[in-house]
Amino acid sequence: MSGNCSIAILSTKELYNEPHLILLASQGNREAFTRLYSHYLDAVTQYIRLFTHSEEEADEVIQDVFVRIWEQRDKLSTVTAFKGYVAKAARNRLLDHLRHLEVRKAAIIDLQTTATAETPEDIWHYRYIYQKVQQQITALPAQCQHVFRLSVEKGMSLDEIAAELRISKSGVKNQLYKAQKLVRQCFEETDNHLFLVLLLTIPFF
Repeated sequence: MSGNCSIAILSTKELYNEPHLILLASQGNREAFTRLYSHYLDAVTQYIRLFTHSEEEADEVIQDVFVRIWEQRDKLSTVTAFKGYVAKAARNRLLDHLRHLEVRKAAIIDLQTTATAETPEDIWHYRYIYQKVQQQITALPAQCQHVFRLSVEKGMSLDEIAAELRISKSGVKNQLYKAQKLVRQCFEETDNHLFLVLLLTIPFF
C-alpha cells in the first residue's frame, strides 16, 4: 500500500469502532486500515482459495483486493459496513481473475446469467446446481464438512471455528484444506462450471 497516510495512534475505544475505523482509513490512516485488513483477511483468504489452484495464485488475488481498496480509500467515506464492501471487492476481483483464465470462461457466463435468472428454466437450472453442490458438500467427511460450512456459509474466521469446535487453529486449517481439496476434485470430476457458479454466489461473511 502506498500514498500519504496519517499515523495517529488509535485509542482503545476506536479499535472496536468499525465505522470510525472506516472513516479514518478513508482519510489515509494506515493503522485504521490495517485493523480492518487484519479483521477480514481470514475470511477473504478462505473464500479466494476455494477457486484458485495454488497459495501463490490466491495470495496475488487477495493482495490485489486490499491494495485496490487502499488505493481507492477515498471511496470508503460513504461506506458504513466494511464486510459488505470487502466482500463485493473480493468477488469482483475474483471474477476479473477468472475471466483471464480460458478454462473458466464458461463459468463466468453461467454466473452472470444465473445471477439474473427470471425464467422457469433459469430457476430450475439454479436449483439443479444448488442440489449438486449440496450433495458434494454432504459427501465430505463429517469434520471437513462442518469446518467447510462454518467457514464458507457462516463466514467464521479460523479462530472462531477453532473456538466453536474446541480444536486448534492448525487443526481447522488442515480440515479446511482437505475440504477445499475435495471440493476442487468435484470441479474436475463433474461439470466444472456448475460448482463454480454456485460457490461464487455463497456469501463468505
